[in-house]
Amino acid sequence: MNDKLLIDVGLRYSMFATLGETEARIYEEGVPKNEETLVETVSYGNNEFVETYGGPEVRVSARYFLGEDFSVKASYNSTYQYIHRLSNTTTISPIDTWKLSDNNIKPQRGRQVGLGFYKNLDANTYEISLEGYYKEADNLLDFKVGSELLLNETIETETLQGDGQAYGVEFLIRKNSGRLNGWIGYTYARSFLKLDSEYAEERVNNGEYFPTNYDKPHDFSAVLNYKFTRRFSASANLSYQTGRPVTYPVARYNFNNSEYVVYSNRNEFRIPDYYRLDLGFNIEGNHKLKKLAHSFWNISVYNVLGRNNPYSVFFVTENGELKAYQSSIFSIPVPTITYNFKF
Repeated sequence: MNDKLLIDVGLRYSMFATLGETEARIYEEGVPKNEETLVETVSYGNNEFVETYGGPEVRVSARYFLGEDFSVKASYNSTYQYIHRLSNTTTISPIDTWKLSDNNIKPQRGRQVGLGFYKNLDANTYEISLEGYYKEADNLLDFKVGSELLLNETIETETLQGDGQAYGVEFLIRKNSGRLNGWIGYTYARSFLKLDSEYAEERVNNGEYFPTNYDKPHDFSAVLNYKFTRRFSASANLSYQTGRPVTYPVARYNFNNSEYVVYSNRNEFRIPDYYRLDLGFNIEGNHKLKKLAHSFWNISVYNVLGRNNPYSVFFVTENGELKAYQSSIFSIPVPTITYNFKF
C-alpha cells in the first residue's frame, strides 16, 4: 500500500469428495450408535460421488512499520481439513489412527487470528518478537468413553465430533552474530476440546471443554553457540515442556464378584514434565580455499543429565493389583561422535 504498510490477501476454494461404494448404517432411534444398536447396513453409490465437502479458505496478513526497526504484523486464515488423527494415549506405546472424512464424519474447520510485534536492535544483531494467537475449530474427532479400538472396522461408531479452541503467546529473543549466538524462546499455549452428545452416556467430561492430548502450557527452549576460535566451537540445547495430559484410574469397586476401575475425567492429570540438556563440541579443519574437501568433527552428548523423561504412562492389572508404569526413550546420556566432510 505504501512504504510502511504491506497487505497480502489470498482466497482459495477447497473441495473433498468420496468416490465409490459406501455404506449407510441405520441404528435404533433414541439410543447411542454402536454395534449393538446397528439395525441395517445399506450399500449405495457404486463408483459415484457419495459425499462432497468444501468451502472457501481465506488468507489475510498485514505488516506495518512503526519505525525503521519496529513492526507489527496481523493475520487471519480459515482452513478445511479432510483427514483426522485419532490418538490413543493410554497404552504402553501411544498409537494414532487416521480417518478420512466420509458420509459419517464431517471435515474439520479452523479459523485463526494472530498479532505480533517485532523489534531489531544493535544493527540487527538482536531480534525480539512477541506473538499471540487464537484459534477456533469445528468437527474435531475423538474417541468416546470406553471405545473399542482394536481392529474396529466401524470406527465412526466409537467417535464424537466436537468444538476446539486454542490460544497462546510466544516470546523469542535471538542473537545473530558474535562469538556467542543463538536464541531463547518461551511459549504459553493452551488447547481445549469439547465433546458433547444428545446422549448423556456419550458425553466426555459432562460436555465441557477439557485439555486435548497435546495441551502443554509451558514450553521453554534455549539454543546457544559459542566460538572459541574459527575452528573450535561449543553448543548447548536446553528444552523444557509441561507434561502432556493423561487420564488416571482414581478408584475401584466390586460388583457381582467382579472388580471395576473408575477413571478420572479425561485428561485431568499430567505425566511428569519434560526437560533435556544436550551439549556438543565442534572441531573444524583448516579453512584453506583450495582443498579437496572441507571437514569437521562433532562430539556431543544427548540428554546430559540422564533425565528419565516419560514417553507415556499406562496402567496394568497384575495379580489383582492395579500398577502404574511409564515408558521412556533414551533415559541415559547418549554420546555421539560424527565426522563430516563436503567437497
